[in-house]
Amino acid sequence: MKLKHILVIILTLCLVLAGCSNTNNSSQKKEPTNSSSEKKQELQISAAASLTEVSQALGDEFKKEHKNVDIKFNYGGSGALRQQIETGAPTDVFMSANTKDVDILKDKNKAQDTYNYAKNTLVLIGDKDKNYKSLKDLKSSDKLALGQIKTVPAGKNAKQYLDDNNLYDSVKNNVVYAKDVKQVLNYVETGNAQEGFVYKTDLYNPKKKTDKVKEIEEIKLSKSITYKAGVTSDKKLARDWLKFLKSPKAKKILEEYHFAM
Repeated sequence: MKLKHILVIILTLCLVLAGCSNTNNSSQKKEPTNSSSEKKQELQISAAASLTEVSQALGDEFKKEHKNVDIKFNYGGSGALRQQIETGAPTDVFMSANTKDVDILKDKNKAQDTYNYAKNTLVLIGDKDKNYKSLKDLKSSDKLALGQIKTVPAGKNAKQYLDDNNLYDSVKNNVVYAKDVKQVLNYVETGNAQEGFVYKTDLYNPKKKTDKVKEIEEIKLSKSITYKAGVTSDKKLARDWLKFLKSPKAKKILEEYHFAM
């Protein structure tokens, strides 16, 4: 009798231990499901170089309401970015420094939900320590930095201004071209160019103000500089970003970086 009781007790213990083991295995198998649900959603934004700083601030604000998003920015000249999108570069939103490049994509059914989100001003800048007051102060050995006319809206606007005011012939031998406005600013900051055309916003970054260049003149153009954005994928996050750009929070950030509405 005692032997039977012992065998029953041993069998009972084995069943209990097996049950505990199955419970632990079951909980371990469920863990990957929970972690995978927290996987980051990626949002690819191609943005004009003049948006480098303000776009980061916009991204930080956007993440407050979209905590599971990983935003990746691709910066460059608006025309160059548009060409990348045309050839299949993975992009969810295109933020251009003009309206033309977004409109071209829209005509080709590569952009939708477009929105004019900001305005800017073109300025002539120069070395802070030199007494330049206009383009006429350029010496024959000096350089004038412009963004590439075909791919950089600021460069195209600058060339149009020079042509409209019969100034291009007098400075064409001084011109050095840059891939975007950030490179123009860098040329003047480092002394590789003595004057250049950039956007006003490039001089007034609240987090990183430049102290090597000065604004010489605000350029009057026949047409205002308007920035346009468009959705370039089917992602809901892309449409959420466009909706966010229309919000008071986004407009406040843009104004802090000296963009106009």
